[in-house]
Amino acid sequence: MRRSRIAITGAIGVLAVIAGKSIGLADSLDARLLGAWTTSQADCSKLFVRKGGALFFRQPIDKFAQAEIIEPQQIRAPASSCRVQRVSHANGVVRLTTQCSDSISYTEQTAEIKFMSGGEISYSPTSDPSLNATLIKCAL
Repeated sequence: MRRSRIAITGAIGVLAVIAGKSIGLADSLDARLLGAWTTSQADCSKLFVRKGGALFFRQPIDKFAQAEIIEPQQIRAPASSCRVQRVSHANGVVRLTTQCSDSISYTEQTAEIKFMSGGEISYSPTSDPSLNATLIKCAL
């Protein structure tokens, strides 16, 4: 009897973890956002390289470049990496709750992305409008 209770409790715990992960994402990340983004087409070949189908920052990395590699569960910048925890959509804005790390810190941030005309996006890594950058998608 006790073994079956432990087994049931364990199964419920596993299901709760799985459900928590799927619920945490809420909405999904728009597939149009996936890829390499920077401020100009000229910067695309300077900043990014594709290896084995995956996108990487070209070495040596320009840590000050305004550039992002957006993946389904992660956003990589030249100097940091953010794991996407939650995605929501409201009033034309994609809001991402992320756990970010760089060489010295680990923080929770809320990024905001807004689609603009011409395939551009307005990206703010902290949802602070003064940090908005207009980015274009690189065709790599």
